[in-house]
Amino acid sequence: MLGSTASYRKSATVSAIVLASSLLATAAMAADMFPPSVIALSQKEKANGVSITYANFPKSGTLAIFEGDANGRVGKTRLGHVALKAGDHRNIQVALSPTPRNGARLWAVLEQSNGQPFTDHGKPAQQSFKVL
Repeated sequence: MLGSTASYRKSATVSAIVLASSLLATAAMAADMFPPSVIALSQKEKANGVSITYANFPKSGTLAIFEGDANGRVGKTRLGHVALKAGDHRNIQVALSPTPRNGARLWAVLEQSNGQPFTDHGKPAQQSFKVL
């Protein structure tokens, strides 16, 4: 009887290890399956910053906020940023300096650790929004 209990415990331990490994692999695959994406809605600036509704990172990176240029595209002036780990994030607060003027077009851009934007099918993961 003692032998069967030890065998059961060993089997349960092996099963737990296999399950944990499977869960980790599934989480890693899920991060790769969902493309980098960001949702930013027009909003009033609050407490010297903005709130980004949603961002998904396939790998750790940076959510950066840029001013728009005269043509309505992403400009060169970075107003703020926050480092985030891989996965999905909601209601992300990003402090801005300097504070943008009302009516300014801003861009939320997902950046890799090397500073290059994350892309989905060759398009940068970015979203424009306005300061109301």
